[in-house]
Amino acid sequence: MADVFCAGVLALWMVSVIAQSFDGHQSITFQAILGNSLFYICLIMGIFGVIGFQGKSAIAIFHLQPSLFPKAACMGLLWLIITSPLILAAQVMIQQIFGSSDDSQLIVKYFLEHPDLKSRISVVFMAVILAPIAEEVIFRGYFYGVIRRYSGRVPAIAISSLLFAAIHVHLPSLLGLGILAVILCLLYERTGSLWAPITMHAAFNASNIVALILWPEAVTK
Repeated sequence: MADVFCAGVLALWMVSVIAQSFDGHQSITFQAILGNSLFYICLIMGIFGVIGFQGKSAIAIFHLQPSLFPKAACMGLLWLIITSPLILAAQVMIQQIFGSSDDSQLIVKYFLEHPDLKSRISVVFMAVILAPIAEEVIFRGYFYGVIRRYSGRVPAIAISSLLFAAIHVHLPSLLGLGILAVILCLLYERTGSLWAPITMHAAFNASNIVALILWPEAVTK
């Protein structure tokens, strides 16, 4: 019951974030990035706390032992190399449908409009370190795991992936992020260790940041 309650609270939070995106007056600031980072840390601690309250170890459940990292990380990088063309093709197709107007994610616009070191470091830390860890613990590790336990693998993949894509509140990226989420679920199933999707997620975000720095016009086109 503790897992069902916690997963329900997470689902309500996701729905509220998606609903707030329709406001149309959202913006990204340095303070917002810090606040979101602290919130992510609290979510991780809360999930680990709920699992610990049941007398279990989140490290063991998610297979986050340090000894498993090298092999799982290599699998994550390999899967990213193999599946990147599919994700990129989905993004290009959506751009063709919605046009090429500048409708970048807010975090992308913030990164490009704030070249100072403090802002760039905050975005890199959030995108490459904290977000991959937090989102994989939340979506693939915990939320997916709870749904899978009660409804099976396919509904769990569909629900967790849809919410993962939607919570980024960026319609042009919805299909690409949805495909990425499905791949991350399958990778987690294949390796059994959350290190693999964390690494793939972090590398995916890092490659996007590198592309933003080297080819900003192409990324935001």
